[in-house]
Amino acid sequence: MKIGKRDVGHGHPCLIVAELGLNHGGKLDTALEMVRAVAEAGADAVKVQAFSTHTFTTDRAQYKGESQVKLFERYELSAIAFSVIADECKRLNLLFFGTPDSIEQANMLLAFGAPCLKVGSDDLVHLPLLAELATLGVPLILSTGMADEAEIAEALLYTLAVPTILLHCVSEYPTQPIRANVARMQSLKDRFGQVVGYSDHTDGNAAALGAIWAGAHVIENHFTLDRRESGPDHAFSADPRQLAALVHAVRGVETMLGTGIIDPTEAEREMRVTARRSIVAPRAMKEGEEIKALAYKRPGDGLSPAWASKILGHRITRALAADEPFREGDWT
Repeated sequence: MKIGKRDVGHGHPCLIVAELGLNHGGKLDTALEMVRAVAEAGADAVKVQAFSTHTFTTDRAQYKGESQVKLFERYELSAIAFSVIADECKRLNLLFFGTPDSIEQANMLLAFGAPCLKVGSDDLVHLPLLAELATLGVPLILSTGMADEAEIAEALLYTLAVPTILLHCVSEYPTQPIRANVARMQSLKDRFGQVVGYSDHTDGNAAALGAIWAGAHVIENHFTLDRRESGPDHAFSADPRQLAALVHAVRGVETMLGTGIIDPTEAEREMRVTARRSIVAPRAMKEGEEIKALAYKRPGDGLSPAWASKILGHRITRALAADEPFREGDWT
């Protein structure tokens, strides 16, 4: 599938997404500094959260003892701010997209050039929103934290009209390594047949690298300029050094994964001659004698030992010295 001009899926590099989340503190200057740091780290995309607090939460909702209204109001960015962020991403050759809380926010992101949209784990079961987003004609990325198999299957019924990526996600902030359950991503791929990826909330890169081995084509990681800052996401986010290390490690793993084609490398073809054995005469042999025994010795530049059953019991057609390789036609 394509996200903008970028191919995503088997045979293509993993899309590495830096999630700005709430770590910009509601400040455009900080968000722009983060975008530049993402580009410097070598990631592929910047994701924002586009919301209007009063459209998705009430005063009754709490997070760690604080009103969610008060919490999210501190982090709201304006449409003008998102426009500036999108322009900076374009300048730095980064994909720009976001998680909208409504069709209005989604249309805003698309107007600023977003080639896809993200649906957070919290809204996977918001089927009316999924139905609206699917009408926009762009790929959707669905996080599956908190969801069971039936909920994921139902969500996908609402996105049939557009390409859809499923991200394995554990909605614990941070996620302890023992609960990362990276193998669930492969189960998502087997069960639903979608391009899959991993939204990581663990500390460090081990889970994300495990996800690459398990077939992830998208890796999303929260990003911060400083993990020591106060705020709900900083502590489990990657800082610039860690994001750069993640990018380097992911690209290294991709190099090691290769194509998956079952065939020897060119170097291995050369090694065949050095390391494999050929069929050779076990002793000096006279023309016409019955071949009752063979020897198998390096180098592997002659007939493979796999030919043995075709040769044994026949008569030799020419004299061979000890250790001389057999050739086709040397028996009858």
